[in-house]
Amino acid sequence: MSRVSATVFGLAILSLSHGSASAGTCLSVDIMKPSGQRVSSPYGVNRTGRPGASAGYHQGMDIVNSEGAGTKIFSGSAGNVLFRHFNGGGIIADVTSGDTKYLYLHMNTTSLPEGGSASIAAGDQVGTMGCKGMKVCAPHLHLGALLKGSALAATGTNGRVWKIYSGKGASPLTADAIKSAAPQAWYYVNPEPFLPRQIPISNKNPDMAGGPRDMTLPKTCSPGPNEGAASETVSKSDTQSQQQSIASAAEKASGSEDHAVKVANQPNRSLYIEIARINATELTANTFDYDAQMDAALAQLVALYALDTRPAEVRR
Repeated sequence: MSRVSATVFGLAILSLSHGSASAGTCLSVDIMKPSGQRVSSPYGVNRTGRPGASAGYHQGMDIVNSEGAGTKIFSGSAGNVLFRHFNGGGIIADVTSGDTKYLYLHMNTTSLPEGGSASIAAGDQVGTMGCKGMKVCAPHLHLGALLKGSALAATGTNGRVWKIYSGKGASPLTADAIKSAAPQAWYYVNPEPFLPRQIPISNKNPDMAGGPRDMTLPKTCSPGPNEGAASETVSKSDTQSQQQSIASAAEKASGSEDHAVKVANQPNRSLYIEIARINATELTANTFDYDAQMDAALAQLVALYALDTRPAEVRR
């Protein structure tokens, strides 16, 4: 493990110790019948070259259930809904709830006519699954989640984010660009932490946020500081061992190397070491929780690295 990577771990652990506050409006009810519900294509993956998928990054999440075509689609949140037909993409319901916007794409029917808008409550039907007007489409719901720039910048997320209309070929924004998000603009974020329940992921793409996982992320109503970073939840049913999970997490940077080096050279470095030690102790106290154990191990790695890199005269 490189010195920069270990220092980056410290920043992730510090973020974890403070927790993440809600920055958006969560989906409070199921958007479709949960029977057989699963994610067929995760958010943020590059699907270029994959059969049946458009080239570029997937700026939403595809969800299906056991009913398939014709299943009712409900708004998971209250707000103002606008319906429109997306050329080649079926019917869209655009639901805005304060600083959060949800897009329900690839539907067959809607509850209002084209261009119609209205105020709706969580649980109101917005359409049915069915891919109207699309030449090639296996029935599914494409769920998009967007945050206003003002809310996004406050999350401290380092996950995959795109400004609306940036196009699938655009690279995800850098951490610095996220911090400088235009306050009134909309940005795509991972819908997983906004879902009313965790659901299985059937296609665990290697390049998905946090690596291949069996389940969506826990509900936090915010992408959070560690979405897609080293402290991301790892499914207990994953075949990786705890040690392999830690090694995998070690390869995921959670900040710029330049910033990490500056932090490592600060005079108050000993404070970070002590916080890492406290995290390791508290996270493992009276628990056998897998994720807590992994986080504690990461904290211990930070402490060991920091002690090892002190000037020689200090270690005597």
